Amino acid sequence: MQKKSDDPSRRERWAESAPGLLTLTMALLALACVAELFRYGILLYNRTRLVNPRVLMASDALVVFAEVASIIIGVSAAVAAVSWLVVRRGEHFARAGSRDPRRARTMFLGSLVPVLSLAMPGVYLTELVDVRGGIERTKLLTLVRIWWAVWVLDWVLVLTVTLWRFRDTLQAEADGVLLSAVGAVVAAAVAFSTLLLIRGIDSQGLRGADRATPTRWVISVGRTEPAPSPSESESAVSDEKVTTG
Repeated sequence: MQKKSDDPSRRERWAESAPGLLTLTMALLALACVAELFRYGILLYNRTRLVNPRVLMASDALVVFAEVASIIIGVSAAVAAVSWLVVRRGEHFARAGSRDPRRARTMFLGSLVPVLSLAMPGVYLTELVDVRGGIERTKLLTLVRIWWAVWVLDWVLVLTVTLWRFRDTLQAEADGVLLSAVGAVVAAAVAFSTLLLIRGIDSQGLRGADRATPTRWVISVGRTEPAPSPSESESAVSDEKVTTG
């Protein structure tokens, strides 16, 4: 049994792996979209002509591989992203001189359990952006709202595709393939927007390079001496003449 002190380091390793897992998830989802479109093309072709059984087997194998791989890597990416969320919240709350009011277990449950995950991740991210502060706060809050909307849309599509598969007509099967392709695109958009949020909150570019912290420039007005009044100028000239004489 490992000591409790080992947990934070393990969580940090998961957090560091989040960008890479999200990138791999996007690639697999793109492959899944291509596989579904290829299958849709086969269904259209099969209406008027026979399809080689080997082509059908290759199409089915590609679809199964892309779906299974994207699910496995996608779940790993979700765990890594929540680990990143927990780690970053702890860091930014500590910088603000306080402690994260939410426990790590609560955030994992709220982010990964269905139904709860529709609402709570957006709340956790909003709190993180607020405690982080900075000049980019408004931009990051907008990105959180966009991510939240795409995340909910993804779940709606997952439910729609699942229910659609209960239909057994050829047209319903073809439509279901197209819906699966659209679902893969939206899921890839979720992964991409998650990666954007991670990079934005970490003040990094899309590829992970640190970017310069935005600076608010203020024009400084130097102190100027008041112009001498006419009487003072005349007095100075008179004094100069007396001195010369």
